[in-house]
Amino acid sequence: MRRTLAGAVGVVLVAALTACQAGPGDPADVAAPQLPPSDTNPADRSELADGGTLRWGISDLPAQWNPHHANGTVGTVSTVVEALLPTPFDLDDQARPQPDPDYVEDVTVETEPRQTVTLRLNPRARWSDGTAITWRDYAQMAEALSGRDPEYQINSAVGYQQISGVTRGADDHEVVISFERPFADYASLFNPLLPAAYTESAERFNTGYLNDIPVTAGPFEPAETDRTARTVTLARDDDWWGEPARLDRIIYRAMGTDALDSAFQDGGIDVYALPVDAGSYERARSAPDGEVRAALAPDYRHLTLNGESPALSDVAVRHAVFLGIDRTAVAESAFSAIGWPPTVPNNHLLLPGQDGYADNSGPWGRHDPQRAAELLEGAGWTSDGPGEVRTRDGAPLTLRYVVPQGFQPGQNEAELVQAMLGDIGVQVQIEAVPGDELFSGYVVPGNYDLVSFVNIGGGFPVSQSMQQWSDAVPDADGDPEWRTNVGRIGSPEIDAALADAIGTLDPAEALMHANEADRLLWEAGHTLPLYQRPELVAVRRDVANLGAAGFGSLDYSAIGFVE
Repeated sequence: MRRTLAGAVGVVLVAALTACQAGPGDPADVAAPQLPPSDTNPADRSELADGGTLRWGISDLPAQWNPHHANGTVGTVSTVVEALLPTPFDLDDQARPQPDPDYVEDVTVETEPRQTVTLRLNPRARWSDGTAITWRDYAQMAEALSGRDPEYQINSAVGYQQISGVTRGADDHEVVISFERPFADYASLFNPLLPAAYTESAERFNTGYLNDIPVTAGPFEPAETDRTARTVTLARDDDWWGEPARLDRIIYRAMGTDALDSAFQDGGIDVYALPVDAGSYERARSAPDGEVRAALAPDYRHLTLNGESPALSDVAVRHAVFLGIDRTAVAESAFSAIGWPPTVPNNHLLLPGQDGYADNSGPWGRHDPQRAAELLEGAGWTSDGPGEVRTRDGAPLTLRYVVPQGFQPGQNEAELVQAMLGDIGVQVQIEAVPGDELFSGYVVPGNYDLVSFVNIGGGFPVSQSMQQWSDAVPDADGDPEWRTNVGRIGSPEIDAALADAIGTLDPAEALMHANEADRLLWEAGHTLPLYQRPELVAVRRDVANLGAAGFGSLDYSAIGFVE
């Protein structure tokens, strides 16, 4: 059972931004209706076997397991730590937040004179080192993620910057969170929660979960990490106070996309997330006891341009790249043979079918090679003729496009973009790099010109992605720190619009500001959305409560094998 929020005003950006699927005449009516909000083979715990080992295929083996660290934002980290760390709120398949009673028994929200959220914690909840989970964990984490101390290498301060204080309530198990400014998405905070011992200093925050997951509080606990075998093993935690996990173990095994396909076909793994790729899709469906579970997902794939690379520091060149790419052709190529008509979104924050979605792309969302050529000419990049690489001051207009090794859909996509940009005189050099190093070695430090990856959305589309679009802040040495804004493009105007979107409790006003922020992102040439992506997960047929969760949360304790 999941309790409803007691006395809550509601999380308006959830209600406003994730409320509905498209209907006839809506922008996404060709894409949204065929898929359910979730597809996990739901089953009651009593129908599941007690025990068993689930083998879960993942695409990389991260070094940083702190999901709030700048290098901990990859999807694999979330996939693993969701079984290990507290999440005060869960989302249902309609993206409505509800307190998780294993950690939070009750919630009250007051809006006058200022917003105050009071959490009544489950007094049985404890960290794996034996200490109780109390208000101090929340207070220390709020301070660590506030952004006030640049030594903390955080990925986002969104929401925590609005907190004026976290104090003890009636006892150690009551948390009173006071906000200096309204924050509609309060349920997105402390997700997941870290123990105070690992947020009390920047050094513990930055390195405490590096190559290790030392303290947990979930239905599973870490048993072994084998970097040679590229596996992480979790075991059922017998000290867990909630419903016991049905599985004995989960073994996560990292391998390339082709290897994941083969391992699922051969019975070496039981579940893995599929790329939008016809080959992988067909191979997973053909596995003797496998199936593909699919759901409408808040995810989209995009092309990120590095605004600090020499050629792309000019917004005219970034806009020319936008106009030189036929996004419909890219999407159709990606979706061929999987029976899902692609949707090309024209919004960075909202997806077609979500309430408030608007096309804010203006002149920059269409395919217009002639206009792209004019922009490049105006920026000083001249060409000797069709098919020739443009030059300026004797230097060619060459862009480095990094893709993960062994990921054929990414390679195919890069080759399409390479051909399209070649038609307007932009030379694209494709560089395959190790998948484990794509973000840490290339994307995060800005060692690229072009890169494609997926924005994994959720129930809080503005606040959860806000840092991705926010301007740089000074680091400890006074240098610009971009955090998760890997495009390295920002402005005070974009920041202000985003802040206004999350700083109001009025849904219509929130949507207005979100769309203004999106318009400014298009004007700044920040990231080209390619296509909305369904969530596709290959799973053994006898696995229950696991698959494509869509907007919702998985209950790891309830995952198991049908008897």
